[in-house]
Amino acid sequence: MLSSKLTAAVLAVSLALVPATRVAADGRDFLAGAVLGGVAGALIQKEVRKQRLARQQQERYRARATTPQRYVAQPGRAAPKKTYRPSIPATAEGRDIQSSLNYFGFDAGTVDGRVGPATRRAISDYQRYMGYDATGNLTGFQQRLLTSSYLRAEAAGDSTLGIIAALPDGTKGLLKVYREELASGAAQQRGLRPDPTSAPVIGAIDL
Repeated sequence: MLSSKLTAAVLAVSLALVPATRVAADGRDFLAGAVLGGVAGALIQKEVRKQRLARQQQERYRARATTPQRYVAQPGRAAPKKTYRPSIPATAEGRDIQSSLNYFGFDAGTVDGRVGPATRRAISDYQRYMGYDATGNLTGFQQRLLTSSYLRAEAAGDSTLGIIAALPDGTKGLLKVYREELASGAAQQRGLRPDPTSAPVIGAIDL
């Protein structure tokens, strides 16, 4: 009798434990699945946000690249003024002056006919060498002396080289030689004694 009751009790406990163990195992599997699912979902959301931010940055960059920059006025600050540098016209006269300056060793840069800063500096160097005021603007006489001396030296060809070789200042010295000849010729026509240091200035032309 007692044995039958004990057997029945053991069977009952066994039946009770089997479902409980299975339920506990199922619960652990569910909890592990929920945790893994949550982590995967968080990673997916993070990647989606990352891609969205990247697209937004690319759109802002394209917008800045295609939109012209505009000045935004700020309180207490004046808008910047636009300055335009006028272009220097190229002229045949300018080319003659530049060619002459370069020939005599006064660097006027590229012969383009535009009397810009480089040509002005070369004119000033020429004027100082000849004893004139270094204004950077040629007078009529200074310009004629410069360009006519260049044409004369070129036309003389090889004979000019012999004169240059005998001058202490080289090619530059031709200018003073030609100027003295001009002054001597003018003095003889007037019956006056030539003054090699004088240089008549006829008019004034700003170039």
